[in-house]
Amino acid sequence: MRRLVASFVCLVLVACSNDAGTGDGDDGGDDDVPPPPSWSITVDLSGLDRYAPADATTWTIAGKVTATEGVERVTVAGADAATTSDGAFTADAAIMPGLNPIAILATDRAGHTREADRAILAASYLAAGAHNPDGAAMVLTDAIVAAMGAGLASEAGDVDVAGEILARDVLSQDSRCITWPVQATQGQVQVRLDLDGADLWLNIRIPNLYVYFEGRCQGLLSTIPIGGQMGGTLDIWTRLTPNPQQGAACLTAFRHTTPQVGVGGWHFDVWGLSGPLQSWIIELFSGGKSAEAREQIRGEVGARANTMLAEKLADISVFDRSSELELLGRPLDMHLCVAALQRVGSGSSARLVARVAAAATGDGTRAAPGAPQASGAVPVPAAGELLLDGNLVAQLLFAAWQDGGLAKPAVEEVETDVLALVAPELGLRYPSGTKAIVNLDGELPPYVRATPGGAGDLKVEIGDLMLDLVVGEDRLFRVGAVLRLDLELVPMDGKLVPTVVGTEATAHVLDELYDGVDDLLESVIATKVGATATSLLSGAALSLPELPGLGTPIDVTPDDGGRFVRIRMQ
Repeated sequence: MRRLVASFVCLVLVACSNDAGTGDGDDGGDDDVPPPPSWSITVDLSGLDRYAPADATTWTIAGKVTATEGVERVTVAGADAATTSDGAFTADAAIMPGLNPIAILATDRAGHTREADRAILAASYLAAGAHNPDGAAMVLTDAIVAAMGAGLASEAGDVDVAGEILARDVLSQDSRCITWPVQATQGQVQVRLDLDGADLWLNIRIPNLYVYFEGRCQGLLSTIPIGGQMGGTLDIWTRLTPNPQQGAACLTAFRHTTPQVGVGGWHFDVWGLSGPLQSWIIELFSGGKSAEAREQIRGEVGARANTMLAEKLADISVFDRSSELELLGRPLDMHLCVAALQRVGSGSSARLVARVAAAATGDGTRAAPGAPQASGAVPVPAAGELLLDGNLVAQLLFAAWQDGGLAKPAVEEVETDVLALVAPELGLRYPSGTKAIVNLDGELPPYVRATPGGAGDLKVEIGDLMLDLVVGEDRLFRVGAVLRLDLELVPMDGKLVPTVVGTEATAHVLDELYDGVDDLLESVIATKVGATATSLLSGAALSLPELPGLGTPIDVTPDDGGRFVRIRMQ
């Protein structure tokens, strides 16, 4: 609403004739103050529920009209409403998904009229702070999967094969020989996720396992002490499948197949430490022990890994990101996490798609059933693109709205001299130069949908945007507006910046201290609201999932279904 005064003056002066002046041109005074009109019409819609379910096709509009001259009729959406003698009225209005402006007009018996237009939102509603399971989606690539494995690395990276071997009292034992560990070491455990088509594999590598052992073998005449070493690199492989937990928004558990263990670079040596016939004993011991020891390690590591993974994969994070942004002048938090892994396609063309859940939270508590969500099929993203739900933008706008992002006290000042061109009595009631304060309040949260073939990528609709022009305790005018914004999501510095590329606004005078030229005031307010809509989203930027390999956005195209946008990544 910035620079409202200048636009208001220009538009009013062009539209008004010279004889619509403010009286005799003095500063006004008590003797010159005209009384408000002797008639009044008040429409009480305080009990109207403006939140309809998405599948509603009609909605009951009910309220009560009080008129000093008596109620003649009430129309709702152009049709007569059923009206009782005390002014109570009711009517069913046709609605469809989205924002539905409903025209309400009350007429008294003297022919005076009063508009009371309201908007009905028809949508599904996501509770404040709840996760939208389809906030974003992408086809997984090797680079993305590798980045998602960070959570697994921290959980499964504590495999200590060397420590478990060293903790044993006996390494091997048969009728002739017994061995025990003396020293055991291993390299840094490496954990990663690998993608094989649409299959997700977990690999745990324990490099450079080294075991030095000692023991003794029973010879024909005496016991012969022996020493030895063995080692290699262990690779544990298991295929992961999602294990969604009931009621959980984020995917935090996986099932796994029986781990398969491979041993690379295996080596096994044994030698005698003293005593006669040691070569014969060494040959007897080492002949089948190398393969036996390798299989023993494979079996024991596989069994231990199976137990460990069952514990680790029961509660684990593969992708969890939080970011901060500002929208409508309010600080917000956005949380993203993987909600599901979906296999699409078949055979060699099968791919794995990650569905990302999104939640938006702010500091506000304004009452509403939740963020209005547009319905529509959930498409599959193409390779190299990020699929973004327009409902995520609605979640962010809702959180900002709850925190007063569309409640703006004293957004502008207007001189009553200018307003007197619409209602001349104001020039007599207030001294020249008196300032009227403009207060703004958006009573409904914004509704967002994608617009294939439209002026932008998204359309944002805001209903029941109330503007009050007040001087002290006097409310001079109340004007209700419906605002529609066409937004392009402009890629910038790895984020998406909502940019207004088109506006449409309508306004209706709902109350006034003096009966003025309503059409003119409505035209001025609608024009100014539309012209200054860009400032509502100034400074906003939507953060995308920060994953290596995802790339940066370079182009945005609305999906044909009217709910999602497709973001081409580079």
